[in-house]
Amino acid sequence: MLGKLIKHDLKATWKVAVSLDAVLLLLGILTALMIQALPHVGESFGMGLFMFSFMGLFYIGIIAANLITLIYLVVRYYRNLYTSEGYLTFTLPVKSDNIFHSKVITGALWMFLSYLFTFIALAIMGFGFMKAVDISWDRAMQGLSEVFTFMGMNDPKFCAIMLITILITPVAGVVSMYFCISIGQLWQEHKVLGAVLCVVGLYVINQIVTQAVFLGSGFWSMMTMSGEDIDASFGLMYSNMFTTLCIVTVIETAIYYAFCLIINRKKVNLD
Repeated sequence: MLGKLIKHDLKATWKVAVSLDAVLLLLGILTALMIQALPHVGESFGMGLFMFSFMGLFYIGIIAANLITLIYLVVRYYRNLYTSEGYLTFTLPVKSDNIFHSKVITGALWMFLSYLFTFIALAIMGFGFMKAVDISWDRAMQGLSEVFTFMGMNDPKFCAIMLITILITPVAGVVSMYFCISIGQLWQEHKVLGAVLCVVGLYVINQIVTQAVFLGSGFWSMMTMSGEDIDASFGLMYSNMFTTLCIVTVIETAIYYAFCLIINRKKVNLD
């Protein structure tokens, strides 16, 4: 039955999600073309300003596309489960757990694709920049290799942590927002306000935790090191930081997941 729920959710959401991914791809292509035209602008201040403004819109666009995708998924989750639609949703001959799992799986899939298309758009823009300033592929790869080495990303352990982080991030983002909606709907009135306050609270907590992890990963000890020692310790610091953040994210996601299941089983407050 879970498979049928996932199929239904995918069918109901694919148009908006795919359209936003197409916007990301189009933004990447247009920005790459704009960048390639920069060497030919010459002394035209107006044309140069227009091109740089367009590149600014590109960055705003990719942030907006990802944000709209998440908002769309969250709004649909709220409407399906906690408004009058919930009366129909929870009368389906399926467990409430399966309903929630379907929302999480489809939401995480669309967010993963949104992040993937964001990366593709940035890569297309990067290729356009390389062509505009005549940077060869070998030179670009050498530069990336040096950056990866400096940050410790050539370590298999670090790569494994990064892979886990990439996979867990879409799930964590969706589950955390579903958790906020689930908490907000417990309010007798102003449910949306309750959800928004929960989002703000989680954001503040996550920022505090992130800063604490950053400072506790070796940043302060690096401040007293010389240049060569800093280069040697930088990769270790990043590895420790991402490992800790990954563990924290997994724990937080598990807690949010458990609360969502409990609320959907026992504490649904329908309009």
